[in-house]
Amino acid sequence: MLRRSKRSSSSYYLLRRIALAAKAAKGEQSRCGIVGRSSSCSCSRFLTTGGIDDGEDDHDASTSSSSSTTLIKKRINDEYVDTEAAMERTRMKAAALKAAGLKAESMTVFDREVKRAHRDRAAYLQREKKEEKEKKSSSSEGDFLLEEATRRVLDRLDDIKRPFKRILVIGGATVSTVKQLLEKRRDVETIIACDSSEATLLLVKDIVGDAPKRKFDSFPVEIKYVQAFEDDLPIKDNVVDCVLSVLGLHWVNDLPGAMGQARCTLVPDGLFLSAIFGGDTLTELRIACALAETENEGGVSARVSPLAHVRDAGNLLGRAGLRLPAVDVDTLTLNYKTPMDLVEHLRMMGEQNAVIERRQTIKRSTMELANQKYVENFSALSLSNDDDASMPKPSSSESGISATFQILYMTGWSPSETQQKAKERGSATVSLSDLKSALEEKEEEEEKK
Repeated sequence: MLRRSKRSSSSYYLLRRIALAAKAAKGEQSRCGIVGRSSSCSCSRFLTTGGIDDGEDDHDASTSSSSSTTLIKKRINDEYVDTEAAMERTRMKAAALKAAGLKAESMTVFDREVKRAHRDRAAYLQREKKEEKEKKSSSSEGDFLLEEATRRVLDRLDDIKRPFKRILVIGGATVSTVKQLLEKRRDVETIIACDSSEATLLLVKDIVGDAPKRKFDSFPVEIKYVQAFEDDLPIKDNVVDCVLSVLGLHWVNDLPGAMGQARCTLVPDGLFLSAIFGGDTLTELRIACALAETENEGGVSARVSPLAHVRDAGNLLGRAGLRLPAVDVDTLTLNYKTPMDLVEHLRMMGEQNAVIERRQTIKRSTMELANQKYVENFSALSLSNDDDASMPKPSSSESGISATFQILYMTGWSPSETQQKAKERGSATVSLSDLKSALEEKEEEEEKK
């Protein structure tokens, strides 16, 4: 199930090796800087690995022949980004774990460096697909699942009748989210795109251009590109009106902590709106792999990453300090010609398994048996999505296999003195039983009439 296309895989790793060689040649030790500054777009880079240069000498900047790409080794502290505070928060977190006798590794489920590599590769594949469509002069559309999930998140945002001028976009479907915000929102003025993958941020910048504008009125929109992990946000407190995350936070090790950091970036009564894959996602793939490994190897290993369930989502919002929590669910069933088409789609989205304790290999015989079990047990449905027949799908044919994607939507608000609050327990003046009796009496009177 993990076989790679030789051409795309070799090209990707060749590019990675070239990039690493160029980085070593420049002697770059900093993990914090600015990349790609232009008149309306800027990119800050912050990762917790590596050191930080003091940035006292700005002449140490490496500038390309075109002024659109610049690398400056220094700490960033502007209107929205403060990497010093983020680094201090990281040190305090490590100190707290040490004081408790714990190691960061013991609290880690996902390998975020591996996940960053997955997202780099996904950005490369998406760019390759985009360039192929442009050569054929066909419309360049993004990934159908990421686009649809983003559309549904923004539909929920449209239901809230208030302006959101400053929006923070965190990980996941960063490309689709930024693009659709420019196309659909009439109020956005500043977008902060935060992603662990620099390749993804560069892809976003290439798509929206150096001078992004709202589609409705051509109003110029400032976009800041920040490279950072979702649970180490170098964003200042109380600077954005809304935080959006579409299919990104389910790879975070400290999910309540990451959501709490997102809450801190919000102004009072600011909106947090997130979509993550739920626990019923890829149930068919889990079962097929488990059956194949049990039959062929006499045991089962984790081939699909663990995901949150609906009952967990409300607790996560509360632990993050968000008020008025709300959770709803969508279940999408998509058709694919073969199980390998499903796996390639997961790679295209950067959704490969990133569990630290995962098995690195799979036997060819086990892979072939898993394919067979999948086809035998989960043939494609005649309709790829029961909720929305217009949902884009890879294959409209009834032959093939089906795959389930459960999406949990989590909504919460940052605390504010002005927002509505729930009444205290015991403050009610009317019992539900009295209300029920009154309604029944009213129905009886209407029937008599």
